[in-house]
Amino acid sequence: MDQSEADAQRLLQNFYRIARSRHVLFRELLARYGVTLHQFHLLMYMKGAGKLRVTDLSQMMLVSKPTASRMLNTLCEKGFARKKLDSDDRRLVYMELTSKGEQVLAEVHARQRDMVSRVFGKMRRDERQAFVRTMEMIADELTSQIREEGKGERE
Repeated sequence: MDQSEADAQRLLQNFYRIARSRHVLFRELLARYGVTLHQFHLLMYMKGAGKLRVTDLSQMMLVSKPTASRMLNTLCEKGFARKKLDSDDRRLVYMELTSKGEQVLAEVHARQRDMVSRVFGKMRRDERQAFVRTMEMIADELTSQIREEGKGERE
């Protein structure tokens, strides 16, 4: 294994550790609301993008339209999201957060920001900025590869 492969392996192992740690830390908080981590991510996309259709969310989440639709229906049943008809074209249905959905996001984001800020507090500003830029580049590139290969649509 060359150095590039070894670095990739280390990065993947750390991605897993971060994802696993995040899941463990927020499982109880999300359970209070009856929300899974995937549902929470869907709420985050809805918050960040505003007016969205199921098709838009399925593309953002890299899942099939039926999967996104099921997840959204569950969030609607729990009162975290609602469907809204377009005022100009009533055939179009958009999804939006409810105040209950906003509350979940606000509480979890506050906890996440606090935790990450503590970690970032141990880094120099230039290190933080370089790290965040690198993570953004990796996320953008992986998302691009997934879309190019047509994956994510079959989940």
